[in-house]
Amino acid sequence: MSDSIGEAVAAFDPAIPFDRAWTPPSRWYTDPAFYQRERGAVFGRTWQLAARAAQVESPGDYVTTCIAGEPWVVVRGEDGALRAFANTCRHKATVVARGAGNLGAAGELVCTYHGWAYGLDGRLKRAPQLGRVRDFERAGLPELRAERWGPYVFVSADPQAPSLAAQLAPLDRALSDTGWADLRYRTTRTWDIACNWKVFCDNYLDGGYHIAHRHPTLDAQLDLSSYRTRVFDRFSLQSSEPGGQDARVDFDPGERIAGGALYAFVYPNLMLNRYGPVLDTNFVIPLGPDRCRVFFDFFFEDGTDEDFIETSMAQSDLTQEEDVEVSESVQIGLNAASYDRGRYAEIEIAVHHFHCLLAADLGG
Repeated sequence: MSDSIGEAVAAFDPAIPFDRAWTPPSRWYTDPAFYQRERGAVFGRTWQLAARAAQVESPGDYVTTCIAGEPWVVVRGEDGALRAFANTCRHKATVVARGAGNLGAAGELVCTYHGWAYGLDGRLKRAPQLGRVRDFERAGLPELRAERWGPYVFVSADPQAPSLAAQLAPLDRALSDTGWADLRYRTTRTWDIACNWKVFCDNYLDGGYHIAHRHPTLDAQLDLSSYRTRVFDRFSLQSSEPGGQDARVDFDPGERIAGGALYAFVYPNLMLNRYGPVLDTNFVIPLGPDRCRVFFDFFFEDGTDEDFIETSMAQSDLTQEEDVEVSESVQIGLNAASYDRGRYAEIEIAVHHFHCLLAADLGG
């Protein structure tokens, strides 16, 4: 880590009490060198969502993904084992799989550049025209750790990372109490946003601070006086009871937010929103220091009314449009010479917790 980036990391001290703490300097959100540091120190050391489990149920099923510049592929082997590999041919670095699907009877990942072929266990099976090459180790695809949690498969490039299931056991219990395992996937929507990925996370984690000011229709559905935030080791939970009937929405908030809303943030970049008969998940990945992409997956209880589904997803889209606008505005401000750091409101404890986890990874 260069002295310059080291200074930027050290400018945020997690040991300072929350009520005296300043937010990280704007360089955390604007400096290309800082983003390069995050690729290894944050995304290279944490569990990352790679696929929905339903996409890799049968032998030969595969899904590819690319997170912070690292291409990965998740496969279901002929032996039924779930595996993940670096999606990079050992010859000239071409990706060996694209998109998602099933590899069929051949059961091979084949590089379309020179025909190198790998089995579903990652082993190199063919390397054309290398028969006489000396001192050549027939290395297969580097294997990563893969683990299922909830409806998803996660991947980690860190062999020392603690089990994801162990890290999220309290969250798993909280979500299990809501019956989330019985929900069915509906669709995915994707948003590209002109802001640093952490700006989007900060906005999500502010303890409902911005809801009354940015989201009038969401504000109408929640009882913000009941809003609570709890932080755990590697995740945080925000919750709210439903609001009463409100003229700002033409449906009953008690139906969409039945039982209350639970907003879970899994460090560093996954959000799960459980309310009524709905689960929507937000997974944000960086595309550079000032761009990110957010994937929204929607799940609903079986038998949920189609009109309700369309209304609920339209409300989610509206909330996201409002968040995109403010996140891009924040990114502009972070680049201004007049701004460097701010302070935390008393309800922004989950934002501070997120920054402390980042500081630990970035300084490690």
